[in-house]
Amino acid sequence: MRHTNTLIIGQGLCGTWLSWWLTQHKHDFLLIDEGKTTSASRIASGVINPVTGRILAKTWMIETLLPFALDAYTKLGNSLGIECIQSTRILHSFPSLQMKEAFDARLPEFGEYLQVPDDLDHWKTLMESPYGIGSIQPALLINLNLLLGRWKEELLHQNRLILERFEPTELIHSENSIQYRDIRADRIIYCDGIQGMQLPYFNRLPFAPNKGQALLLEIPGLPSGHIYKKGISIVPYPTINGEQNPTFFWAGSTYENDFITEEPTQEFRERTEQLVRNWIKLPFKTLYHWAGVRPANMERRPFAGMHPHYPSIGILNGTGTKGCSLAPYFGQQLAKSIVDGSPILPEAHINRFSRLLRP
Repeated sequence: MRHTNTLIIGQGLCGTWLSWWLTQHKHDFLLIDEGKTTSASRIASGVINPVTGRILAKTWMIETLLPFALDAYTKLGNSLGIECIQSTRILHSFPSLQMKEAFDARLPEFGEYLQVPDDLDHWKTLMESPYGIGSIQPALLINLNLLLGRWKEELLHQNRLILERFEPTELIHSENSIQYRDIRADRIIYCDGIQGMQLPYFNRLPFAPNKGQALLLEIPGLPSGHIYKKGISIVPYPTINGEQNPTFFWAGSTYENDFITEEPTQEFRERTEQLVRNWIKLPFKTLYHWAGVRPANMERRPFAGMHPHYPSIGILNGTGTKGCSLAPYFGQQLAKSIVDGSPILPEAHINRFSRLLRP
């Protein structure tokens, strides 16, 4: 029988950050991950955007989350000997006059994030922008493939990662401990993304999964130091299958709440390629087409904390499209709660669903 303090399920962004913070507290844990290469975390763009949506609203808690993420990713990257984060800007080619007017209206209010680029003539030689271009900055860009891959290697080196499929039916739990096969622990934390919807402990939570699709494009001549947006986003994607190339770009994504299949669709590929042709004045080639289902929820707030009725069972999930910014912050909050009982922000704590989760 193998003993540990905490068993973590899933090594996406939530599982990675929870395990990292527990490592900082010298807290013993084991992590089980199936190793899927098409999980939502592994095919996401890696962008942290301070101002989003058609009305250009500030992202929830962005004043706290942006500097926290910059510091956290930098420290984790330094510990692994990699550079996994960069500060950049989003060049927003307005798709309509209404979007330009919305940007102009927000400029006085969000001057710390919105600007009019002073090099417009240069960008208009590369992009069709009949309604103009605005700049959103600072935005952060995370190299997720590199980060998750290197942390996986570190966990294997520490003998803390078990590469296998987790079988929920084999879990036995009591008030103060859990047992899974030959592992006994004080608690189990589910960081398993969309699979969390199927768990009997959490299947009443207001999950609202949505499907995202993206293409990997090769666009020679497009500067790789920026993120581009016009309805869809084009994001530098420097590492794919261990290969680094500054001409690689991620293009997407969709937010499909109703979908028949989780697989990539030809309709998305054709539509996205046409959008890029109508926008970017450079030839490109499509290299990959991905699809994944995000563990979003109706409140757009994460699920973090121990189950209100099963104290040995916890969760860190529901980050949706904001996983890059939410996972570091709430991973730390959950880790500190486990180690010394520190509070978790009420808006994210799973206790807000105590009545809903009653057995």
